[in-house]
Amino acid sequence: MTFCEKISPYLITDDVLIQETVLQAIHDLPNLPEEWVNELLQEAFRNKEKQSSIFIYLANQTFKEAAVNMIVEHLPKMDKSQIHLAMNLVSHIEPELAWKNKELLEKYLSNDFWSLYKLLITGSKDEVYTEYRKIVQTLEQNDSYQHDQFLKAKKLAAGIVRNGWITEKEVDLVIGAELKEQWFSFNGILSVYMIGLLKLEKYIPTLASLLDRDDDVLLEEVTVALIGFQSDKVVEEVAPYLKSEESIIFATSVLENIKTDLAIQALIEAYQDEEEIETQDLLIEALCNQLSETALPEIIEHMKKNDFSGIVDIEQSVYSYFSILGLEHPDREIWKRKALGIEEGVGIRSGIKVGRNDPCPCGSGKKYKKCCGK
Repeated sequence: MTFCEKISPYLITDDVLIQETVLQAIHDLPNLPEEWVNELLQEAFRNKEKQSSIFIYLANQTFKEAAVNMIVEHLPKMDKSQIHLAMNLVSHIEPELAWKNKELLEKYLSNDFWSLYKLLITGSKDEVYTEYRKIVQTLEQNDSYQHDQFLKAKKLAAGIVRNGWITEKEVDLVIGAELKEQWFSFNGILSVYMIGLLKLEKYIPTLASLLDRDDDVLLEEVTVALIGFQSDKVVEEVAPYLKSEESIIFATSVLENIKTDLAIQALIEAYQDEEEIETQDLLIEALCNQLSETALPEIIEHMKKNDFSGIVDIEQSVYSYFSILGLEHPDREIWKRKALGIEEGVGIRSGIKVGRNDPCPCGSGKKYKKCCGK
């Protein structure tokens, strides 16, 4: 049974812990089935308690006509205090589709975005490149990271790739120059993004080598590009970076989202070689999100420990893993109660929280665990 076949019956569930785990497990997967995206959007508009989490987890996905129609229909009906949650989805709609629905979506995006979309749809190569360079220069000159500007630059980069306005040789020149510097420029980071769009497999070793860099914006794009290949070549190149404290978080994220036997084995071997409880927790969470019984011995053994690091919600991950796979364990209900906070007297969780591997809801563009979740 494939990963998607295992998770499909639990895509929508009233069990808050399993729902959160499912959303986290599919968040970074490329090309989710269109019907999944639509079903989750329907659930978000139907169930206000799930809106925040579902909208955040779906932000990476491509919205087709049916999904956009649903967004257009429900946005005017949303509570004003919650409208910002859906606006992020609107900003991720492909320019052509957004432009087609401009009359209904106009008030949810700034005039700058609509001007950008018009340029992408009607502009020439020179016009698009001029705007691209202008925004990249703005990003470089700002004292702090500007997520909206970076998102605009990515849309321009995607348009450049889509129109065939960049060659592999041009990418080679940019990356070659960037690798000689201590820090990647925004042009270099956006070139990494383009590598992912172009599916340039020759860059897999180079991308993997960037996992030990100390730049979250670069690492996010490297991670997405590597996951997009969905190949064991990526597993082979990334596995050594599971052994380094500097690269373990993003390397684990990559292998967690490549659903192959080799990825599972690499995570198991890394867990067996690891002594630090924080890293062990991280690897067990990744193995749980693979939904493979191959990792069952390691997961059972790990849960015999007396204490956990708190870096991940380990009881929730393991409870969901056993539940989705239909496996029995005498401690399953205990894990559930701990994950819900009942044992600590916190009270039952009534909504889905932000996963530590997900985009921070503050809008920084960083992962939650690297931002407000520290």
